[in-house]
Amino acid sequence: MRENQKIKCVNCDKEFDVTLDTKPFCSKRCSYIDLNNWLGEKYSIHINEDDYEKDV
Repeated sequence: MRENQKIKCVNCDKEFDVTLDTKPFCSKRCSYIDLNNWLGEKYSIHINEDDYEKDV
């Protein structure tokens, strides 16, 4: 990637420099907000019953 390229934070949509160590977040704060959302079960992943192995 080019130097000084800007990308959007996946949490707050703020543009930030791609060279930051906090990618894909603009800051540690945004990464902690996202982690808290996962731990607080605000996000979910839908799984079909067909995805599970059935006992025979």
